[in-house]
Amino acid sequence: MRWVAIGTVAVACLLAACSDSGGGDSDPITVFGPWVGTEADAMAEVLDGFDAEVRYIGSADFVTDLNGWLASGLDRPDIAFIPQPALIDELVESDDLVPLSENVVDAIADGFAPGSWERAEDGSVYSLPYRANVKSLVWFRPEIFEANGWTRPSSLDELDALVAEIESTTDLGPWCFSVFAGGETGWPATDWIEDLLLRESGPEVSDGGVAGDIPFSDRRVERAFEAVDELVVANGRSLGGRADVLQVEVARAGDGLFTVPPGCAMFKQASFATSWFPAGTTIGPDRDVDFFTLPGLDGDEPVPLLVAGTGAVQFSDRPEVNELMAYLASPDGAEAWARRGGYVSARSTVDPDRYYAGVDTRFSALLQDAMVTRFDASDQFDSVVREALLDGITSWIADRTTLDELLASLDEVAESDG
Repeated sequence: MRWVAIGTVAVACLLAACSDSGGGDSDPITVFGPWVGTEADAMAEVLDGFDAEVRYIGSADFVTDLNGWLASGLDRPDIAFIPQPALIDELVESDDLVPLSENVVDAIADGFAPGSWERAEDGSVYSLPYRANVKSLVWFRPEIFEANGWTRPSSLDELDALVAEIESTTDLGPWCFSVFAGGETGWPATDWIEDLLLRESGPEVSDGGVAGDIPFSDRRVERAFEAVDELVVANGRSLGGRADVLQVEVARAGDGLFTVPPGCAMFKQASFATSWFPAGTTIGPDRDVDFFTLPGLDGDEPVPLLVAGTGAVQFSDRPEVNELMAYLASPDGAEAWARRGGYVSARSTVDPDRYYAGVDTRFSALLQDAMVTRFDASDQFDSVVREALLDGITSWIADRTTLDELLASLDEVAESDG
């Protein structure tokens, strides 16, 4: 099969072409997702394992383009992979989605950990958890750490000390970091904030924020914002300063790890960042790059793990579309990408030996073994609050607004939206 990559500028033209299919039972199944490049190649390979014609369309600005597609009045995709549970909830409420068939729901019950991000309403299930991501990861070059006598920090205090040492004894920026991501600009900063909130204040505070019971202006939330600024952004602690933080595409943000000489010492980014690394990059303790989990407040307590994931939803209930969803819910549908690498299944029953790369096995083990996990909070905010959060964080990092102004405005948006 082939896949097509689109950008926001080209979306109207491409969707017009996609709508020419006419909606008959013999039409190819159209699948829309956020994966482009090598990840889209992997998804195409997964779909090749299904006995029907399937067309995959990938967008690097997926949410913007999906909203444009749905508003266009053109034929909708049959299946979409959506990385934001709150967006799925909105599509359920607007009656845009088809409930999953009974055999897919049974597969979720049998093969996925309780509390996965399937979305249910009035007894029907609307989302199949497909790909999982571990977000609480810090990437680094083992040879650089060894040459400087640095060790992996086991607490936030040790991480603070390491950042200060890198800053004072080398020409490296302690961090590679960027928030620029097209229509989703700002989300990498939310990951940092959520991870530090989990560590400094605990999962109950994060849960309260998602539920709307704890305001953005709560001192504990405010402190998480301050901690990100102090640790990562302030005083040029990120490679290229605020200018690069605001302008470098997020997929290129970690390039400074790999330049000669390197430009930064660490890069906090999710497990999917492996698809952004230079071709041929090896991962492991004695390899080109490795990772550690962002440490907790001290070295003793269970370290919380921030996670995210992509759910498959249906806009069509054609029999062949139901069959494709059943395939995606099966071990075969998960293992097809696992064998290729760069993927962690949301299924709890995938044999670790099925993963192509040892690093994927490590990601899977982190997910299975974590005692405290929380799904990305910003992905659970509805679109109004999320847009205000991303825009506000970007303005704050650019020094166009103060933190007090940002948090007060977010409280106003959340209250009026609630």
